[in-house]
Amino acid sequence: MEDTTKKLYEVGYLLIPLIPEDKVADEVNTLRSYIESANGFIVGEDQPKMRRLSYSIKQRGVASKKLRFEDAYFGWIRFQASGADALKINDSFDKNDKVLRYILIKPVKDVPRIPRLVTPAKPKAEIVKKEKKTVLSDQELDKEIDQLLDDNKVPA
Repeated sequence: MEDTTKKLYEVGYLLIPLIPEDKVADEVNTLRSYIESANGFIVGEDQPKMRRLSYSIKQRGVASKKLRFEDAYFGWIRFQASGADALKINDSFDKNDKVLRYILIKPVKDVPRIPRLVTPAKPKAEIVKKEKKTVLSDQELDKEIDQLLDDNKVPA
């Protein structure tokens, strides 16, 4: 009994950088045709963009020479297909010489983000600035007292 239930898959791929930029769309259409010809239904995709690779990738090129690539076009396609059809799509990607690397996965459905627990900030202690006290000598203190007493005298 063949499994005909369609599941969600995603293929991420790297295309060789030797493809001229105006021909990349044609190569993506070829990849899309692999999926559609295997009874897959495309749900979403991102057009390939040139990316710098974290490490160089070697691939056999013309005349069995190994070519080393530092850059590649990265793109992805999300689609629905049965398990058997996904294997056919996998084989098609495997045979394409313009695909440097690819990965076929069952993506996790969009997982809602769990909100972080927000705790109120603790109130900061207020900094009280004390005024500097001026130290008066005994003579200055006596002058201040006399001046205050003179100001408070009641006229007779």
